[in-house]
This record gives sequence, structure tokens and C-alpha cells, in this order.
Amino acid sequence: MKALFLFSLTLASTLFFSTFPFSHEASEASLKTDLETYIVFLEKPEGLLESNLHEWYTTFLSETTSSLIPSHQRIVHSYRNVITGFAAKLTPQEAKAMEQKGGFISARVERPVSFHTTFTPKFLGLQQNEGAWKSTHSGKGVIIGLIDSGIKHDHPSFFDKGMPPPPAKWRGRCDFNGKQTCNNKLLGARSFLGAGDTPVEKDLHGSHTASEAAGSPVEGANVFGQANGTAMGIAPKAHLAMYKVDETDSSVLAAIDAAIEDGVDVLSISMGNLVHYPFFDDVFVLGAFRAIQKGIFVSCSAGNGGPLPSSVTNSAPWILTVGASTIDREIRATVTLGNNVELHGQSLFQPTNFHPKQLPIVDPSTYSASAAFCWEGSLKNIDVKGKIVICQVVSTALITAQGQEVKDNGGAGVILINRAEDGDTTSPEPHVLPASNLGYKDGLRVLDYLNSTSSPTAAISFQGTLIGKSKIAPQVASFSSRGPNLQSPGILKPDIIGPGVNILAAWGEPVDNATTPFNVVSGTSMSCPHLSGVAALIKSAHPNWSPAAIKSAILTTAYTFDLSGHPISNEQNVSATVFDMGSGHVNPSKALNPGLVYDIEPDDYIPYLCGLGYSDKQVRMIVQRKVNCSSPGSSIPEAQLNYPTFSISLARGENQTYTRTVTNVGQPNSTYYGKVRSLEGAGVAVTIVPSEIKFKEVNEKASYSVTFTRLDNVARSSDVGQAAVADGDDRYEVVSTIAVNFV
Repeated sequence: MKALFLFSLTLASTLFFSTFPFSHEASEASLKTDLETYIVFLEKPEGLLESNLHEWYTTFLSETTSSLIPSHQRIVHSYRNVITGFAAKLTPQEAKAMEQKGGFISARVERPVSFHTTFTPKFLGLQQNEGAWKSTHSGKGVIIGLIDSGIKHDHPSFFDKGMPPPPAKWRGRCDFNGKQTCNNKLLGARSFLGAGDTPVEKDLHGSHTASEAAGSPVEGANVFGQANGTAMGIAPKAHLAMYKVDETDSSVLAAIDAAIEDGVDVLSISMGNLVHYPFFDDVFVLGAFRAIQKGIFVSCSAGNGGPLPSSVTNSAPWILTVGASTIDREIRATVTLGNNVELHGQSLFQPTNFHPKQLPIVDPSTYSASAAFCWEGSLKNIDVKGKIVICQVVSTALITAQGQEVKDNGGAGVILINRAEDGDTTSPEPHVLPASNLGYKDGLRVLDYLNSTSSPTAAISFQGTLIGKSKIAPQVASFSSRGPNLQSPGILKPDIIGPGVNILAAWGEPVDNATTPFNVVSGTSMSCPHLSGVAALIKSAHPNWSPAAIKSAILTTAYTFDLSGHPISNEQNVSATVFDMGSGHVNPSKALNPGLVYDIEPDDYIPYLCGLGYSDKQVRMIVQRKVNCSSPGSSIPEAQLNYPTFSISLARGENQTYTRTVTNVGQPNSTYYGKVRSLEGAGVAVTIVPSEIKFKEVNEKASYSVTFTRLDNVARSSDVGQAAVADGDDRYEVVSTIAVNFV
């Protein structure tokens, strides 16, 4: 059998004590005010049993800290799986004193972190009792653990009708104030916010992400009557476990530690650091590595720092890093200008008894900078009564407040105009008055019209939920974080994009007085659980596949064209690059049967980490065992890792060769042909050896090399694009994306 072996080519330029008398109570109070939570990293002594870890941890406190506060009150989290160490309340002097004790590696103050669907299953080609859902039993038997803000456990999305009992491997617990409120869907829930706290949702985030990954079917899901349909997760028969955290990395580390011990199969983490840290000092990376060592697949959000370059987070190669894309559903609010030009925007508020009419437009930016954004109090001295007011969008989180300012001052409606960097990524929000969020270019058309007439007018009309009208979906969302990867430029990130714009899913409280709350939300927080659900489907179909094999299947089967057949674009309506979307958009059905996979064992990452220039101590913190990066053959270049994609830099005249090993998970007696079609004038030649790979058996492995040669006669280029071609039949398409940076 012949099969397609595709390569996609992208090129881019690319303790102090007072000496004065004081009472014991006063000293304890003073000490407590100086305490901060430190994460203490340790090296476990030879022969120490895991059951004795906590007792050993307490020795660090009893020997180095003040006795005014007992040791058991100091320890916040005691880690067993992700790292050897603990989190404790310490003063800087106490933390410093620990350095003298054997087994100590480092200690640092905990850091802040941030929390980065009726329709998306259908958009992804998932149909009940058909195709991927049928062949995977909709994720049956797989446990998805979510590190998030808690969960509304009594939401219908987490009912367990038709769910099988927990798998025998499940070892978790349910901590809703001692009441048994978990079930066969929501197997377990725990909180890491301190004694007495329950896993009940706190920040209205966790229910949404959990229901996207594996929510049970809920008919008639909608918000304000919009986006109506049957809401369900990507893997509706998979089980869920919620690990409630706050925005501190010590709680995140504790949650991952517990999830590993409980026996989850997939970890979904829609969170990330606020700044970039090296892998050995990043709790998401440390926790994820320990998870994949245990065979747990880890999916993380790429972050909402786009469209700025190099804003991607959670960028270690053992993490699936997920960016966000649009779907072809919009909740339309149309602006009709006085010159009859129609501009389509979005609004979740769709009044049914509203009769649009032409009203005067006012642009408050001519009065003050704050008025341009319709900040609270900025319109009180501007005549906006009965008029449609233009407001510049800064953040979707502030849009409804901007509309409230317009309403409070008598405005009849609001046109919200995106910033240039946000382009066409618009948001349907629960406005308090007639409104429409327009993309940047359409906003410029409104402003041009204002400047062309002395009496500008506009009307806002509402068309409700429309599906299939937008053929440019999927499109990369403006907020979706971009590469290149700062921590490891030789690893292409983000890995993939998936639905993350205007996603309807379970919500902790009603926004529209509904008895069953749902909400429409955007972010890479939404795209991450979609991919976690896809990973659960693959895990259900292929229970013995490693996390790396599952990731490879997702990446090599992604697609790069929108519904109109054109290359996927970004928010500016220009072709997206691999630094925007990685391998492309997820294709669940094809990912179930990828033909070939690029597999990686956990120990394979050690020479890669040594090749990053990390010290033995730093690598040991990640892999949790001793290493020697100075021994012969102990390190490799980043691009030599057996990753499903390539990211390299080439100087003029330079050539580089890398090898890859693929495993046949398709058909026996199959042949794959590897070919690359460079872009015309791209300035790089690519050679694959051998160009033909034959397999006799399933699970057989084969290797090939790829040589990249920079051509001297081509000047530095800022052009970005991609192309792919291969011989063979249409059964398999194994696409390995390549990013080349000219230096």
C-alpha cells in the first residue's frame, strides 16, 4: 500500500529578631506578617521511602525555623510525585538557613499565575453514533483531570446518565464538605486553597473548561436564546476530575501532584505563568514532565498574549501547547450606516422587540482620551443622549462596562471598534443596550463615514445566531499567543490550534436568569480542553499509545485551510504562519488513524535538555534523577529531538541534517514517500533520505534524515508561507511542519 508522507515547509526571517522586650503573642503576630509561601526543592536521599517523605520535610522546618509557629502549621503543600519538596510559610531568613541542610536544592517564593459547547463538536466533524465518536465510544474509560478554579458539581453538564462506573485505576476522592456529590461523570474533586475550602467553583472558569472537554449532553443550551443546541464535550463519555487551585504556582504544583496519584489519563491545564521562566523553574513544565513519565497526556493553553510574537507559554516539548481559533458561528449584530453600508459585528444581547432606526452617531474620542474608551464617568459631560456612541475596545472583559457608561448617560446604542492588533476577532457579549462589536477594518469604515458627512447616523439590527455564513473559519484568534518559542527556539510552538472563540459551555451562575447556566467565552483556556477531549478520544481508541504518540497523531493530521479552501488566516486576514498556528487546526477524525507517529520516551528528553545548556542540577530538577550532561553523547541539538515538527535557523551557505524515527501505526505492507516542495524563491533546499520508507508490520520503526541547505544567492527574507506535496494514495497524510528562520 502506498501512503502520503507530507512535509509542510514554512520560512521566516524571522530572620530578624528585635532586641527590645516583647510578648510571645506580639512576636508571633510580627513573624506571621513576614511570612511568604516558598516552594522548597529537595533531592531525595537514597533509600528514603515515599511514605516517609513528609516526615523528612518537617525536619527542614524544625531545624531552621522559629518555634513560635509549629511546623505542621507552616507546610502548605507536601509534594510526592511532581517534585521532591514542599511549600511552606517562611521568612527570607528561614529559607536561607535551609541551604545548609543536606538534600537542599533551592527555595523560592511562590509566583502568581493566570487562568489563561453547543457547536464545536460538529465543527470538528464529530457526530453522535458515527465516525470518531463511534470508534472511540466517545472517550469511554478515560479520566480527564482539570487543574482549574473548581466546578459547579450540580450542573447538568456533569450528570452521569449512561456513564459507566469509575475505572479500577481511579484512586481519587470527592471533597464537597464530606457530602457525596460526585458521580460516575465527575469522579472526584479536590481543593488546594487551604483547609475548609471546597472544590465548588470560585472564579467561573472551571465548569466551562470541564464541560468543553467531557461534558454530558444538555439539550436546549443557550444564552439569551442564542447559540441554542445540545451542549456536550468533545469526549462526552470520558470521566472528569477537578483539582481546584488559585492563581499561585504552589497550588498548581500540588494539584498536578494529586492528579498523578489519583490515576488520571489526561491533564488539561488552562493556565500559565505571567512571564517566561526556564523549564527547570516552571511548575507547569515540572509537573507535566512527571505526568508524562507516568503515561499521562498533558494539554496546556498557549496563553492569551497574542498577537505579540514570542508570547507563547507552556512551551516544553512534552506539553501539547494549544492556540485558539474561530468557528463558523456568529451571533450577528449589523451596523447600517446612513450611507447604506452594512457592517457585520457581534452581540450576545439580541433584543427581540427592538426596531432599528437611524440615530445620530457620536465619537467621544474628540473630547478626551478616556472618553474614547467610554471609561466610567468619561461621558457625563458629553451629549450622548439618544445617540449611538463609538467606543474603542481595550479588552473584552471591559466591553459590557463600556456599554453601561453609555446607557447611564442616556445613549441609545454603542458601536465597539477593535484595536488594530485585534483585527477581526470580535466578541458577542451580554450588553446592556443595543450594541455591535466590529472588527478593526470595519471600524475604520465607520470613522471614515463620520468624517465624510456633517450629520452621520447609524442603525443596529440583530440577526441572531448564524452558522456557516463565515467561510474564513477557522481563523487564528487575535489573542492567541504566538511563537517563536523563547525557551527553546528549536521546538515549534504553539503546537496546534483549536476552537477557542465564542464558545458556549457550562457556567457557574446564570448571566441571563436561566435555571441552567451557560455562557459564551473566548480564550486559549477554551481551546485547551477541546484538545484534551481529542486526546481522550485517541487514548480510548489506542490505550497503549504514549503521550508523545498521541501528540504526534494530532500534529501530523492537522489541516491548514479554512472552509473556503484558502490558507488559514490570522486576525488581520492574511495567511497565518506556523508561529501563529503550529501544525494547523486539529482534525479529530484523522488523528485517530495517523498512519505514522513520532514517538518519544521520557528519557529521550534528557539529552535534549542537556543540549539546552542546562546544568546537571537543573536537568535533575526536571527529570527527578541524576544525570551527567558532560558525558560523551549526552546532549543533542534541539531540532534533533524526535519531534513531529522542525524549527531551525540557517545562515547563508549553511546546511544542517537531522534524523527522525517514525513508527507504523497504520497498515502492514505499506510504503510512504517523503517529498518537500519549497516555496518559489524561498532560499532553502530540502533533501530527504531515503525518500521511500517501506513497512512490513504494524509498530515497525524506520528512520530518515532531512538536510536543509541555505542558498547563498537569496537575500534575507521576511516572507512567510507553507506548502506540502507527496506521492501515494489518499489513505494517510503524515504532515511534518518545518519552520526555517534565516539568520
